[in-house]
Amino acid sequence: MHVKLSFNPDLLPRRLASLAKAFGAPGRLEWWRRTRERCLFSLVHLQQRLGRGSQARSFMAQDVPAYSFCTSPYSLLPPLPWHFEPDEKQIEALLGGAVTVFGYPWLWSSDGSCWHRAPDTGREWPRQFFADIPTKNSNPCGDIRMAWEPSRLQHLVSLALLAQKAEPAIRDRAVAACETQLLSWVESNPFLIGIHYISPMECALRLLAVCYAMDLIRPWLREPERVWAAVLTLVFNHAEWIRKRLALHSPTPQDTLAGAAALVYAGSLFSEMDMAERWLAFGHYLLEEETPRFISHDGGSQEQGFGYLQFSTDLYGLVLALLDHRQHPVPEKVRQVFERSLSFLDEFRNLADDGLPRIGDGEQETALSAYLRFPHYGNKRAPGLTTFHLSGYSIIRGRDLQRAIFDHGALGMAPRFAHGHADALSLLLDVGIREVFIDPGTYTYSGDERWRNYFRGTRAHNTVIIDGLDQAVQDGPCAWSKPFETHLVYKEETPEGKITVIARHYGYKDRLGVTHLRGVSYEPPGSWMIWDWLTGTGVHHMELNWHVGCRPIAVEGGYRLEGCAPPLFLTIEGGTSTLCEGSVQPVGGWVSKMYGAKEPITTVRVEHTGPLPHEFMTRLRLG
Repeated sequence: MHVKLSFNPDLLPRRLASLAKAFGAPGRLEWWRRTRERCLFSLVHLQQRLGRGSQARSFMAQDVPAYSFCTSPYSLLPPLPWHFEPDEKQIEALLGGAVTVFGYPWLWSSDGSCWHRAPDTGREWPRQFFADIPTKNSNPCGDIRMAWEPSRLQHLVSLALLAQKAEPAIRDRAVAACETQLLSWVESNPFLIGIHYISPMECALRLLAVCYAMDLIRPWLREPERVWAAVLTLVFNHAEWIRKRLALHSPTPQDTLAGAAALVYAGSLFSEMDMAERWLAFGHYLLEEETPRFISHDGGSQEQGFGYLQFSTDLYGLVLALLDHRQHPVPEKVRQVFERSLSFLDEFRNLADDGLPRIGDGEQETALSAYLRFPHYGNKRAPGLTTFHLSGYSIIRGRDLQRAIFDHGALGMAPRFAHGHADALSLLLDVGIREVFIDPGTYTYSGDERWRNYFRGTRAHNTVIIDGLDQAVQDGPCAWSKPFETHLVYKEETPEGKITVIARHYGYKDRLGVTHLRGVSYEPPGSWMIWDWLTGTGVHHMELNWHVGCRPIAVEGGYRLEGCAPPLFLTIEGGTSTLCEGSVQPVGGWVSKMYGAKEPITTVRVEHTGPLPHEFMTRLRLG
């Protein structure tokens, strides 16, 4: 066999520049990890071109009897706390192969093209070696997160849950849809071909979903030999690819934790596979030694993303459920991390919908299913102050269900700070079920660069932005440089119920010579004061933004916030106030309540240009 290798010298300067940037920005260890990963990709690509298949394995029907997970007449996975109550419209959509992906329609098709079609643009992602597919903001296909979502196959879990609850006719349709779509995915996605092998996390979530979906419907399978052969093929290739990728050290905590959970499941459930012991041992190692450092001792996420913390907590819960169910020893460290993070999230849940604030990246990430909800303790708390020093949050609870969340934490997790937002000293405020000051969310990871930059930038948060610059420097869609430092300066809670918290950040100190100090004070029964003190040298443009969840109506001396009972009045001193709603030049006045969707909101913007020091004073008063 003769293999012709092509070489394009025009690509060399760009590749050298990329390597130099990787070497300098995240640090030498990150550069070395990336280099090793590229070497792995090149090796497996060469093996594929030589026809050696890079150790991919395909199982046949005759292999199925050797695996106990495939032959057991009984469910082998632990029962989970499902909350699955679909209406008739949802049932018909599931049975018809229709899925809503962040507001965009996706429909299964028998030719398998659906697995490569982007729900947001309608274009098809290339079917070529995964590492050669461009996925950054400039790619022609759209936001890759959109295309990944249906190929996680988590909707098969929904079909399986439907099969368990439905009458026989509906059950038969659900099982048939589940089988057909699984076989279609395996056939349409040869190993390492296409976008679904780019992320180890995506492979891990797919493996978990397939195991649970098939376990739930095993008594009613129509073509068990074909289905189980497809499951074995998917599990082996995914688990071994995850192991190889994570052995190089994954760039994100989510890849590591999801991969660890998948390896534990694959090694436990398919113990007859020749790599099962290695998968299980490596998965346990990652869970005990690597993943706990991603979660602080007070339960918060090192990445500063609430969505990703919920995602991680569910993954820990899945591992614990499996190990307990199989009566395997559970590392105490892992159980403690799960309980700490569950307790931390419980403190922040919204009164209105039991959801979490849209702080940082990770919105709507699901470990197995949106219908999986591990129990928590409820979110009713007495008035007072709760501070999470390590994670960098203070919760101020006032009377009549008033609650403020003061963010005085870090940017994210070094060295790339990938999923953090430049939101130092941001403040969220709820009054009852009404969101008053909100976090606008994330919207996209790899879609339009302008929107990615806005939603994770400082202007999209309830804090002060200086000279139009973010508190840190954006370095691509998932990295930051020049991260800020924050310090909790003072906190006090008096017997009369007055609460004061003061913090400082230094994100502008090196670049602009400016330091930002913010104090938040609550005084019963319903008075809030936010004091921003900017110090340094020179003349600067200072901009304070308040993103409000209820429409502000101009009244004498300030604004009345519509829809609040009792009425809530907002006054701001220190600059010229304007209302911004749905602006695109420049971007401002937007909220993303769901990944991939955005809508206009009103932002109260207060601006001042002048020498330092300078102060803004914001007051809110109930009644």
